[in-house]
Amino acid sequence: MYQLRPYQQEAVDATINHFKAHSSSAVIVLPTGAGKSLVIAELAKIANGKILVLTHVKELVEQNHQKYESYGLKAGIFSAGLKRKEIQHAVTFASVQSVAPNIDAFKDKYSLLIIDECHRVANTQDNAQAEAQDKTTKNQTKNLKPENEKNTHQAKKNNNQYQKVISALQTNNPKLKILGLTATPYRLDFGWIYRYHYYGFFRSEAACPFETCIYELPLRYMIKNQFLTPPKMVNAATAHYDFSHLQATANGEYKANDINQLLTQYPRVTKAICQQIVEQATNKQGVMVFAATVQHAQEIHHYLNQFADAKQVAIVTGDTHHRDRDAIITQFKAKTIKYLINVSVLTTGFDAPHVDFIAILRPTESVSLYQQIVGRGLRLAPDKTECLVIDYAGNDFDLHYPEVGNVRPSKNTVPVSVPCPLCGFNNTFWGKTDADGDIIEHYGRRCWGVIETAETNNLDTKLADTPPTQCNFRFKFKNCPQCQTENDIAARYCHECQHALVDPDDQIKDALKLKNSMVIRCSGMQIIEHQEKLKVIYYDEDGQELSELFNLANKTQKEKFNAYFARRLALATQPTAFESNQQVIAAKNSLPYPDFVIAQQKKKYWQVVERIFDYQGNFRKANQM
Repeated sequence: MYQLRPYQQEAVDATINHFKAHSSSAVIVLPTGAGKSLVIAELAKIANGKILVLTHVKELVEQNHQKYESYGLKAGIFSAGLKRKEIQHAVTFASVQSVAPNIDAFKDKYSLLIIDECHRVANTQDNAQAEAQDKTTKNQTKNLKPENEKNTHQAKKNNNQYQKVISALQTNNPKLKILGLTATPYRLDFGWIYRYHYYGFFRSEAACPFETCIYELPLRYMIKNQFLTPPKMVNAATAHYDFSHLQATANGEYKANDINQLLTQYPRVTKAICQQIVEQATNKQGVMVFAATVQHAQEIHHYLNQFADAKQVAIVTGDTHHRDRDAIITQFKAKTIKYLINVSVLTTGFDAPHVDFIAILRPTESVSLYQQIVGRGLRLAPDKTECLVIDYAGNDFDLHYPEVGNVRPSKNTVPVSVPCPLCGFNNTFWGKTDADGDIIEHYGRRCWGVIETAETNNLDTKLADTPPTQCNFRFKFKNCPQCQTENDIAARYCHECQHALVDPDDQIKDALKLKNSMVIRCSGMQIIEHQEKLKVIYYDEDGQELSELFNLANKTQKEKFNAYFARRLALATQPTAFESNQQVIAAKNSLPYPDFVIAQQKKKYWQVVERIFDYQGNFRKANQM
C-alpha cells in the first residue's frame, strides 16, 4: 500500500473541500512524475457512490487501476485494449475509446467522474468550430504526412468521445461531480482548459471544459524537494537544427511536410547529433529521443545504428502496431533496449523511471509540451542522480517558465510580470526586456485579476457557486466609435452596444485605394510645443512624416489626446489624464506611438484621420522583417 506525499494529500483535501461547497467542475494540476495515479486512487477510495475514472490510453488505465487495488480494494476495468469490460464494481477504470461506443452500458447513477490527462477534453464549441473548419482546411490537411493527419483525427475523435460520455453521465445524474487531472492545463489550439484559478485570477474570458483549478504544484517545487530527479540542461556542443523559419500551426506543432523538407538540408547534422547522443549515453541507463516526423525518426534510427548496437535501438510511432509497441516498451523498461525513438506518442501516459537522458530533436511552441517531454526523464529511480537533457532543435525554453497562456511571439520573448493599474494583480505575459531586465514591450491584452465585490466576498454566495468577476482593464484595446467602450483588439462587435467594429486591415486597404489618402508605418513619434499647442509628429521608416496639433485648453481635444496617448502611458501600466502641455512633455518618453497613421489630403496639407494602435493583422509593421 502506498503512502501519500504531503502535496498529494493536499490535492485530495482540496478536492473534498471544493465538492463540499461547489458543484462546478474542477482541475488538479501536478507535474509529470508527481503521482497523479495515487491521488486518483485515494479519491476513488473515499468517494461515495459509483465512480468512473477515464483516460485515453490503456497504459494509464492499467496503471491507475493497479494503484487503486494496492489498497486491497477491487475495481473493474473497461478497456478493449486490455480485453476487459467490467462495470459491476463501485469503481471502474476505463478508456474513453471503449466507453463512448458502449455508453448505453453506463446507465447507473455515477456520482464522480475523474478524467486523467484531462487537457484532452475540448470545448463543445471548439469541436463545432473544428468541424466547420474541416472544409476550409482540406487542401492543407491532405498535404500532411500520415502521422500528423492520424494524430489530428484521433485527437478530435477523443474530444468528441469525452463530450459524449460527460453528456450521458450528466443526463443520468445532473449533480455529477467532474474532476480532471493534468500536468498541462493549457492547449495552444484553444487555450486554458479552466476559467478560474484558486489563487484568485482568471485564465479565460470564454467558457472552458472545466471551471476551476483547485490545486496546482510547480515543477520547481518537485525538484527542490527531491520528489523528482534534477535535470541537467546542456547546450548541444555540436551542430543543431534551425527550425526558426517554420510556421507553427494553432496547436504549436509544425506540418510534417515542412519539417521533412527542411531536414533534407541537414543530413550531416542528424548524423553528428546521433554520434554525440551515443557518446553522451556511455554511462546512461535509458535514452529517449524525440523526433519531429516518422521520416525523421527513421533517419535517426539509421544513424544511431551506426554508432550504437542496433539491437539497443528502436522506434515507436503512431503507426506502430500495438503488439509491437507493447513489446518495444517492455524491452525498454527492462533495459534490453537503450535508445527509444518516438514521434508524438510517448509524451503522456508513459512511465519508465530509469530514463536519464532526453534528446529533443523536434521543435515545439508549447511550454507545456516541452515540460512534458523533459518530464519523461525526471522520475526517481535507483542509481539515478540526474537526467541529462540536450535540445538540438533550438526550442529555447526555460524548463521552469510559467505557462503564459499564449503562443510565444518570438524566441527573444520571456515571461514578464505586468501589474494591473486598476486591481493590482501581477499578470504574466510574454514580453521583451532590456539588459537591466526592464520591460520594453509586452503582449498582454487584458488583466486576469479578480474584482472583489460584496457578492463574491460573501460566504453564502460563494457556496452557491457565484462566479467571480474578472477585472475589466485592457492593456491593448480598440474603442467602439459608437459608445467609446474599450474592446479586445480582435473583437468584431462592441461587447457593450454590439456596434460593428472596423477591421484595421480593411481600414488600411481602403485608404491605400484612395488617391488623396496616405498611410505610413509609424516607426517613431516626436511631441513638441507649438504656439501653445502640442504638435505630434509621426515618422515612417524612410523619414516621411505626418503631424497634427492638439490644444489641451480645448476639452474635446484634450479628451481625444488622453484617449489616444495618456490611456496607454508606459505600456498601459500607468494610464493617466494630462491637463497641461508641460505634463505631456515631461512624460513624452513613455508615450506610445501608433503602428499605422492614416491621413487625407486637404488642399495644401495632410489631415490625420486615423491612428491605429495595438495592430495585429496582415500588414507589416515598421522595423519588422
